[in-house]
Amino acid sequence: MSLSPRSSLRELQRQDDVRADFTHFLDANKQCNSDLSQGKTSVPPILRSGSVVRSLNSSFQSAGKPSVKITLDDIEEEVSFWNSAIVCYVLGANPPLEVLEGFARRDWKEKVDRVGLISYGIFIIRFASVEERDNVLNGGYTFFNKRPVIMKAWNPDKDFQKEDMRMVPIWIQLENLELKYCGQNTLFKLVGQIGDPILVDEITKQRQKLIFPRVLIEVSMKQALPETIEFEDEYGGVAIVGIKYEWKPTICKNCNGLGHNTTNSRKAQGPQKQQQWVVKDKKETSKKEETVAADGFQPI
Repeated sequence: MSLSPRSSLRELQRQDDVRADFTHFLDANKQCNSDLSQGKTSVPPILRSGSVVRSLNSSFQSAGKPSVKITLDDIEEEVSFWNSAIVCYVLGANPPLEVLEGFARRDWKEKVDRVGLISYGIFIIRFASVEERDNVLNGGYTFFNKRPVIMKAWNPDKDFQKEDMRMVPIWIQLENLELKYCGQNTLFKLVGQIGDPILVDEITKQRQKLIFPRVLIEVSMKQALPETIEFEDEYGGVAIVGIKYEWKPTICKNCNGLGHNTTNSRKAQGPQKQQQWVVKDKKETSKKEETVAADGFQPI
């Protein structure tokens, strides 16, 4: 676009005005920041040149806008494939993938299609159908090596992470409890002193095991777990029962990790000492050989 001498002069004048206004804005903004840092009251400057404002706005918009957009159609195939999956982790443990996969296939057999690792300690298990997945989720608590397995249906819109658990289920056994106290109603009353009773072990419930009745309870992660409990019997006497915990929800105070105490924390132990090979001096060996007496005996 060609400009006449007059229009060219006006354009040059406009550019000079914009440049002067922008320079003034920068100086005033610097002074404003200086006043604020000293505790003084200051009014922020205003950039008056519309062309500069429009230019800056377009620059910010173009800089923050990605060049590629992923649509729902792009992810539809993957979402459909993993729709019958659960995401899970073992509370207080990080088993290897092959170990967790073996556990899943033993428990749920042909229902399991595949098992994968999506991040450290977090696994995804795909089932043959959504119905099979829901049956597993609604089937009650699942335990891996006496530790609860936290499971949720896979959601494509959420990044599943290990949660800050407050309440956890644990199995306990009551030691030296008389046979007459092994009914479900009595057991729930006794273990209610520790946590919320959930269910009695099926073997205990069917009276197939008459000692060490086993009960699943829900406890707080931070509560104290007593070694014994007391109750008043039917004759007014006081009875004491020992409690055996199959697993305790231990929290490390150093790293906030589960499954180990502060003493066994790697952070508390510091860097591990490395073993070093030490080469023995041949002279020392030869001196020991020289001390052997002529009669074949070595002095001690």
